Amino acid sequence: MANLPFVIDGCGEPAAVRIEVYSGSSDGGSLDAVAYACADHPEPAADAITAAGFTAAAAASVPGVERKCGDVHVFATGTLATDWPLHPRWCDRSGCPQRGEHRSRVTDVDTNRSEASILTVGLVQTTHPAAEPVVALTATVSTTAHRVVLSIGQARVLRYRLSALTDATKYRQR
Repeated sequence: MANLPFVIDGCGEPAAVRIEVYSGSSDGGSLDAVAYACADHPEPAADAITAAGFTAAAAASVPGVERKCGDVHVFATGTLATDWPLHPRWCDRSGCPQRGEHRSRVTDVDTNRSEASILTVGLVQTTHPAAEPVVALTATVSTTAHRVVLSIGQARVLRYRLSALTDATKYRQR
């Protein structure tokens, strides 16, 4: 359990209500934490969360999970995590200091068919505080790998260009 940057006064009684804490809205924001309240304190807890600029959403309690009123669980991937300034939200959090860079999980560009090259893509950012994330695209042909690093702006434009090109293959001239 951890303390959020706002106070949820709990009485220590068994929790009856689970409150999800979001930065942004509950339908599109980041789930950052879960707060617990007894039957007498859900409103003060929700008010404290809202007053701090977060969104509070009541959620079903998890069977077998016992918490006390005032307990808070902060998710490591949320914006309230204690290592948030050290790791971007998308970072896989393994070996960053040794590599000198944050990395997301690598995603294969897999069509489930035999292809001439193997493509993977992921986010990378050096550990310098002022560094911007980039998209790393790696193409492997036979035993040779080539890495292309794109700025976020280049990746966004490439997405649109690829979309236009693939859309063009849907229409045939008559």
